[in-house]
Formats: sequence, structure tokens, C-alpha cells
Amino acid sequence: MRRRTDVAERRDWDRLPISIPFFVRGRKEAGDEFLEFATALNLSAGGVLLATRRYLEPGTRISLEIPVALVHKAQLPRSVSLLHATVLRCTADRQYFLLGLQFEAPLIEDSADEKEPESSGAV
Repeated sequence: MRRRTDVAERRDWDRLPISIPFFVRGRKEAGDEFLEFATALNLSAGGVLLATRRYLEPGTRISLEIPVALVHKAQLPRSVSLLHATVLRCTADRQYFLLGLQFEAPLIEDSADEKEPESSGAV
């Protein structure tokens, strides 16, 4: 569901205040891979606010995997468990860092009825 935005609001998608565990994978500046456990604090179709113990520079590209237990992934209905994102911001908050992440592609597509009609200029 897309949200209409005014000039002050930059977000295109409504946020869901839901906690979801994620595994975060990426590369350190030295090139070594890392694996970190983190928790989403809120989620939208366009991105996520993630609490993690690792500082990541804005612009860092990472993979997020939602742990799936007790079933084989191939048996699940069509769903997403692996996401690719870019760090937009990283701020310290007590013993955690809060990462503002933008997904590589939105989790849902715009439906035709939600798109605004194009103006042809004709009267």
C-alpha cells in the first residue's frame, strides 16, 4: 500500500511496528565476510529499521535473511526470506546501532489502481 506524501515526508511506504529477527551478511572494510544477528524494529515495503551491534557505513550493501524454522523453504508458499539492502544511515543508540536500510527492490509492487493517472495536458 503506497502512501501519499507531502514535501516534508520522504517515505513512500507505511511502516509496520513489528519485531523480526534477521541474519545480516556483508563484508568488513578489509574484505572479510561477517554474519550478525539483528532485530527489525519496523518494516515497510521499501526498507527496514534494524537494531544491530555492528556499525556499518552508509552506502554499505548487505543481505538480510529471515530465519525459517521447522519446514523446508521449498514447501512454503511464495514468500521472501532473503533480501538485499543498502545502509542509508547508522546511529548509535545505547549498546546498539540503528540501521536505516533501503531494500534493493520494494517487497510489493504498485497495483495499477493505486497509480495516479497521467496528465495528458488536454482539456
